[in-house]
Amino acid sequence: MVLKPLLDEKRKREANEWKKFNTWRLKQILKRMHQQKLVDIVKQHEGFLVRISENGKKKLLKFNLDEMELKHKKWDGKWRIIIYDILTGKKEQANLFRRTLKRLKFFQLQRSVYITPFKCYDEIEYLRQVCNVDREVLMLTVSGLENEKAYKEYFGI
Repeated sequence: MVLKPLLDEKRKREANEWKKFNTWRLKQILKRMHQQKLVDIVKQHEGFLVRISENGKKKLLKFNLDEMELKHKKWDGKWRIIIYDILTGKKEQANLFRRTLKRLKFFQLQRSVYITPFKCYDEIEYLRQVCNVDREVLMLTVSGLENEKAYKEYFGI
C-alpha cells in the first residue's frame, strides 16, 4: 500500500515519456523490422519485449563500418599485411571486405593482399566478424618490406 503512490507516479512519468513518440509509426517500424528478422518481439505478462536478433546485430555492425577509421599515430616500424581468400559463395562479403580496406586507405599489393603501417588488429577483427570471413583472412605483422621506401612515401611516414 505504501508503494502504490510511487508506482502510480512512475507509470504516469513513463506514459508521458511515450507521448513524445508517434506510437503508430513506432509500431509500423517495429513490425517491419520483425518481418525482416532484425528484431524478436516476445509477449510478456506486462506487454511486449523487443530484442535485437542476430541478423539485426549484423546489420547494426555494418552501419558502424562507414564510420570506422584507423588511428594514424606514430609509426612503430612494423607493417600489417592483410591476406584473404574468401570463398566464391561469399562474393558480397568479399566485396564489402575489399571496399572497407580501400576506404581505410590500405595499399593494395596484389589482388587480395593489402598493407598498412598502422595498428589495425581490432578493426580487422571487427571486419572479419561483420563479413563472416574469420577463417579466410590472415593478418601478418612484419618488420620490413622490399621497396619499403615507396610504401613509406605512399603513407607519408
